[in-house]
Order: sequence, then C-alpha cells, then structure tokens
Amino acid sequence: MTHAEKTKEAPLSTNPREAREQKLVELRKRGIDPYPHNFPRSHQAKELQDKYASLENGVETQDEVAVAGRIMAMRNNGMFLDLTDASGKIQVFCHKDTMSEEELSKLELFDIGDIVGAKGTIRRTPRGELSVRTKEIFMLTKSMLPLPEKYHGLTDVEARYRQRYLDLIMNEESRETLRKRSKIVSCIRRYMEDLGAIEVETPIFHPILGGANARPFVTHHNALDADFYLRIATELPLKRLIVGGLNDAVFEIGRIFRNEGISIKHNPEFTSIEGYHAYKDYNDIMEMMEDLIRKTAMAVNGSMKVMMGENEIDFEPPFARKSMVDLVKEHTGVDFMAFETADEARVAAKKLGVHPTEFAQWGDIVAAVFDEKVEHTLIQPTHVIDTPMDISPLAKVHRTNPRLVERFETYINGWEIVNAFSELNDPKIQLARFQEQVAQKEKGDDEAQMLDDDFVTALEYGMPPTGGYGLGIDRFAMLLTGSHNIRDVIAFPTLKPKKDPFECSSKSRHFVSTTSNVPEQEAADYKSVDETKRRFVIVVNEKEDNVGKLMNAIGHSMAGLVGRAASNENFYFVDYVDGDGALHPSISHYPVIALKAKNSNAIKKVREEAQAKGIAFTDFLKTMSIGKTAEQLEATKNSKGDEIEYMGLALFGDTDKIREITKKLSLYN
Repeated sequence: MTHAEKTKEAPLSTNPREAREQKLVELRKRGIDPYPHNFPRSHQAKELQDKYASLENGVETQDEVAVAGRIMAMRNNGMFLDLTDASGKIQVFCHKDTMSEEELSKLELFDIGDIVGAKGTIRRTPRGELSVRTKEIFMLTKSMLPLPEKYHGLTDVEARYRQRYLDLIMNEESRETLRKRSKIVSCIRRYMEDLGAIEVETPIFHPILGGANARPFVTHHNALDADFYLRIATELPLKRLIVGGLNDAVFEIGRIFRNEGISIKHNPEFTSIEGYHAYKDYNDIMEMMEDLIRKTAMAVNGSMKVMMGENEIDFEPPFARKSMVDLVKEHTGVDFMAFETADEARVAAKKLGVHPTEFAQWGDIVAAVFDEKVEHTLIQPTHVIDTPMDISPLAKVHRTNPRLVERFETYINGWEIVNAFSELNDPKIQLARFQEQVAQKEKGDDEAQMLDDDFVTALEYGMPPTGGYGLGIDRFAMLLTGSHNIRDVIAFPTLKPKKDPFECSSKSRHFVSTTSNVPEQEAADYKSVDETKRRFVIVVNEKEDNVGKLMNAIGHSMAGLVGRAASNENFYFVDYVDGDGALHPSISHYPVIALKAKNSNAIKKVREEAQAKGIAFTDFLKTMSIGKTAEQLEATKNSKGDEIEYMGLALFGDTDKIREITKKLSLYN
C-alpha cells in the first residue's frame, strides 16, 4: 500500500487546525521531522529571478538549486507551489517525471502557510514563470494555523498591529515599509559618521526630568528603592559629552518615551536621532538637516519627491524659512509681537478660537495659536524659525530679539520632523530658565522641566558654542514610505492591552458576547454564531478617481443594504467594547471587506452573479451622485443597460458564495 493510500484511510477533519494536527502526526509516522534544525539553501528567490532573467520561455537548465520559503499558494493538488522568502517569490514544480512516488505523497501533508524546502533544477515554463523542477521536497516548519484568505488579505487593522508577524506574512507592502525604515536609519547613521560625529548611548532611566517639555513615564528600581523617569529626550546627557570633549560631534539613535496621547502621528515610544555639533549654530544645523533629508530621500527612493495623499512633496533645498510669529500673523492677521503681556495674548487667542491654559505665558500662547491655525498648512518643507523663549528653555536667546530664541522646527506635510537650537551655554541664564520652569510646574504645568543642578554645573565648566538637533525617525519614515499612520512604520506600535469582550474558543473560533444589555434570547442565539460564515463585502469601481464620490458611493450602498436587509437578516446587533476599551453600540460584528473592480462592467457581472445566487446586495450608480432625486431618477431611467455606470456594490451573505463571485477581485487600498 502506498503512502497516499494509507493517508486516505483516515479522512481529514473539516476543522482546519485539527486537519493540520492530523497531518503533523502523519509526518512523524513517516519518520519526517516537521521542525528540522536547518536546510542548506543555495539561493534566495530574487537571486534566481535576477540570475535567470534572460532565460527564455520553455527552456530548462541542469543547474541544481535549493530554495526555501513559505507556501503562499498551491495549485493542481500541489503540483505548483508558490514559495515566498524575504526576497520575493519562486514557483516550485512538483511532477512524477522528476519526483518519486514517496516524495510526491508528501504534498498531501502540506498546507498553505507551511515553510518548505525544495531541491531541483531551474526551468522557465512555457507561460514564462521561473520555476524549480523539483527532485526532493522537505517540510521545514509545519504551520498549525491557516493564513487569511490570500485575495482578501489581512483586513483587520488592529490585527495587523497586534499580530505584526501575520501582517508581514500576508502584505508585501508592510514588509517593504519596514525594510525602508531600516534603510533610512542606516542612511542617517552613515551621514553623521561621514561628518565625523560619533554615536553614543545615554541612560534611559533619568532621576531628573529634562530635555523637553513632556509628561514622563515613571518606573521604580527595587534595589535602589528609587523612582526613575523614562527619558523624554537625550539632550542633557549628550551635551554633557560635548562639555567633556568626547568629540566635537556626538549623536544617539534611540527610543524616547512620552506619556502622552496616541494618534496617527504619535506613539508613546518613538525613535529619534539627537545630536550636537560644537562650534555650530542653528543656521549651520538648518543646512545640515536639509542635506541629510535630501540625501536620505535619494538613497531610499531614488527621488527628492514623494507623494503624500494628493500632495507632491519636494525635498530639494533650500527649504522655506519663516518665523513662527510671522506665520501666525500671515494665517490669522494677528501680530502677537504687538502684545507685551500674556493676558493681552490670551484675549487675542480666544478671539481666534484658541483657548490656552491658565498658566500659559506669552510664548506658550503664540505656540498654541500656531499649532491650531498654522501647523497643518505647512505641506512643503519649511523651517519655522525664531520661536518664543517661553517654550524653549534650553535654546540661546536670539541675537536681535530677546523675546525669541535661535530655534527652528522643520515641518513637512503638516508634521514636525526636526527640532533644533543654537544651544544655551551660559550657566547663569540656564539656571534662571530652569527656575522659571519649576515655577510653571508649581502652577500646574505637568510638562514643565525640572531643575537639573548637575547640568548647570557642567555648563560652569564650559560648553563651546554648539548647534543641536532632534529628528523624528518615525515621522520621517512615514514621509519616505508614503504612510499615513505612524503604526505602519513601527514594527511593534504601542497598543492598549487587549481585554477581549468576546470569549474565543481556539478550536471553534466562535465568539461569545459578554455584553450585558443584549436581550436574553438574542444573546443565546449570538453565542452559537460562527461569524466567519457570513460577511459584508463592498466592491468599488477602480476607474473612479474622485475619492469623495467613491466614499459617498460606499456609504450609501452599505446603508442601503443594511436598511433593506435588517428586517429579514439577523446581523446580531449588540453593544461591544473594542480593543482600546471604547463602547460601540448597536452595530454588526461582521467585518466589511473592500474589493476593487476594474470598471463598471466588472461590478455589473458580480451584481448579476449575486442576484443569481440569492445574495443580498445594493448598488450605487454614477447618476445617483447628481444629488437631486428627480434628476437622479430621470438620468437613470433614460440610461440603457450598457450606459449605466456602477460606482459601488454592497453585498452580504454566505462567505463561500461571496468568495466565489468575488474571487477575481483584489483588495481595495
């Protein structure tokens, strides 16, 4: 009896995990280690694709290779496997002409997601696919959980960040984003080293809070029985190294921790490069930052231009240079330099709809108005120079205006990317500035800095004229990768610890609601629901380039579908709490997957198949975007079938049926 015949004696479970458990057992029965120690790989996929780029269709070689990767697709009962490694994809061809019956029988124990190795020769198929004509195939790691459906991908945004490994398996875009981030860090480090700067490491635990105005994280050291702050900046230790003469230029690339809110451009722990160059001022640092940004953009993208949404950003120096007060005047019509006191400035700010805190000084108020009225408008690279002294206790006073300091912040796409100073090195002035910060803290400003006596002592020994800077690597990476959420460029972003409102059985994958206000019978029904059996899908017209109209089409089609079907389709409307603890009342727990169709005809075909299979749907037509009911009706009524242009189609129904009629569509990004 063959191995294949023996395997068929015990039918596989219909439960995906149990089926993989059975295959794992069978592998071991055959004497195959499903988790071997190594595999002698000869090439990565991209190496082979590059090496044999000129190999013609239908041509075979006798070149022996060994490849390894994760199975991302299986066709013809395993005859064709798509293996993906860190460099790309290679096809593995398994056929009886080159493989023994025993080798071929292993394929029955393989699943999508398994990591396998293959040895064989290189060929290019008649259709042009570079392939390994396999002689031997090896199980290297048996995957025990099924991957998300390939054509839908990993659509749960929270899962992408909580299970980054799964996101990276499924999404080449995510892999490429994090690879680019790594290259960005390497380019920055190399640039600074080429200038003669040396990289150093400074403490993460600080007994005194300083270097920035921010709320800290606090931790406790048991052996010392002392509280420490996680650093909110590396500034003061780095300047101590300049005082000590370690080198004329020092920098550190590392994590900074600020106990503040989370947004698409804020993560509580983020990465920055902070550095100090003796005998330079903020004008020198401005030129240096422009050069660094330009060269890094060229190295990573091969261009000084990048698209962020609808904006093309150009990194070609020199960047615009405008003072903060001038920008505020330009956007609001109010000249805050005309106000001598904080009270006068506060009154003017409130008239603009900005409400500073009660302990805000003149400079704090100017900065608050800038943040609300100006910051988001600075799309092209702009140095915002000469900021108020009140918000810059570590910067040197401006040479021509004592209310300002020599500081600049570089804004791109409405985001602060760089913060830099001509560094204050007069110990008496620095002590007075610290004392002002302490007074602010006593008034209730929990972001004000503390008095660091030792740093003042260091300055008394003498720090040369120095220019300093801090560059936010996460936001810079967002720009160079076209990412709109900081979580996309951080491998493991900070997330609230998950308090799952659903109890999930690892075998059944059925979710149980713990919501208290669900009617008893409905809750009982809900406990028996397998949410993977039904789903919402929205199909959009890829040709429509007006995003606003497209979003309108999606909203109307989904609303129409739910409104129409709610009376006869039980969507299990319940209150639930998401992973961040927010309550969402009366909404379906089903995921919505957005797919794209090439054109209106493609949507029409899906619509016809949905109608034939009895799947609930609603559509949205181009004529519906007119906005007036009578005109909509007239325009639609006078259109022939082929003239009707579909912009969106919402579907709800059996998962397998939906998959069948949308399998040729890809995920809409």
